[in-house]
Amino acid sequence: MTMTRQPPLVVAAHGTRQAEGLASCRALVDRVAAKLPGVHVGIGFVELAEPDIATAVADALEAVQPEAGEGQDAVVAPLLLHTGGHVRSDIPEAIEEGRGDAHVAYAGPLMPDPRMRFALQRRIGEALAPDGGAEWRPGDTSVVLVGRGALVPDANAEHYRLSRLVWDEMGLRQVLPAFIQVNRPSVPDALSAAAAAGATQVVVAPVFLFTGKLSQWLAEQVGAWQASHPDVEVRIGGVIGDCDEVADVLIDRYRQQLGIEGAGQGAPVYLSGLRLQGRRALVVGAGQVAERRIPALLEAGAEVRVVAPSAGIKVSGMAARGEVELIERAFRPSDVDGAWYVVAATNDTAVNQQVAETAEAQHVFCVRSDRALGGSAYTPATEQAGGITVAVVGDRNPRRSVKVREELLRALQGV
Repeated sequence: MTMTRQPPLVVAAHGTRQAEGLASCRALVDRVAAKLPGVHVGIGFVELAEPDIATAVADALEAVQPEAGEGQDAVVAPLLLHTGGHVRSDIPEAIEEGRGDAHVAYAGPLMPDPRMRFALQRRIGEALAPDGGAEWRPGDTSVVLVGRGALVPDANAEHYRLSRLVWDEMGLRQVLPAFIQVNRPSVPDALSAAAAAGATQVVVAPVFLFTGKLSQWLAEQVGAWQASHPDVEVRIGGVIGDCDEVADVLIDRYRQQLGIEGAGQGAPVYLSGLRLQGRRALVVGAGQVAERRIPALLEAGAEVRVVAPSAGIKVSGMAARGEVELIERAFRPSDVDGAWYVVAATNDTAVNQQVAETAEAQHVFCVRSDRALGGSAYTPATEQAGGITVAVVGDRNPRRSVKVREELLRALQGV
């Protein structure tokens, strides 16, 4: 049998001289390679580490020996959060230098994929409840969300958007955006703003992929500020680091460039309509995802129980009106007892996994908001028109499912 050659993937990282950060970066690339059997996965760096990106591209092409014909010979995916000078200029120039006559596709940065946000929120959650330390309630805690800072306005605007989403989804007292360099507000400025608003406990959350010089600067700035503000307790969260979320986003960027998005990774599910009238549906989490899921469950006649340590305005309002039962505490396995359908919609991957595993043990279908393949059911993109309900299920790209749904609706409207 003839095997189709898989184009190599080159991960384009920034680079650091710090051994810990570099090791974590390489471990992430190893994680990606393990998830892409049969694909040559390499790494190149913009600066501060070897090999450089041009060399990595040339080496990958030589290792795989591209076949003549149409299509991409390789894909370069930046291991960078936002657009900026490296994404827009430095990496494309390096690709051009290293590709020779080969066709090399260039993917976009990691953000704004929601999985990156979930990984960040997990780090914030770890700072709220550190091993051996006192647990802080999100509603009593302010967060200073620290971005790298860029000369490109789009990257800075995305950081503000991220700050707002983290605030809404985690139920924090407040979230203040800050930048470690280039832009304001600075980290000390944001800490002072939090203190002026009455904050007594603050988590400084770096939106950094790996430890490096920026982490050192952050620790120095926070230490200097806290020395003059002893009445405010400050914790510094961990970097995003080597994790499945980042690896999965990189893999999706690779597949998108090859036009094989979802190929062999589709949704092998059995489509069926659930009659939930009078039956309990458990929703774990009370953030934005829960806010979107609950109305559809109520419309289906389900008796909705929400379990979350804290709830946003919308879910709290539903509870006050008697539309849902709200239990404000952490998830317990016994919460699944008696449920017909479960939605795991927290910002903590570990909690979502626990919910899904508990539901699986009780033979209860469960949807995971953070990792579709980690649950036993998917939430389709649905719409109703003319007495017809259209549902589209896909596990790789929700936006694509929505687009297909809209096209189907337009076609049905002409029938």
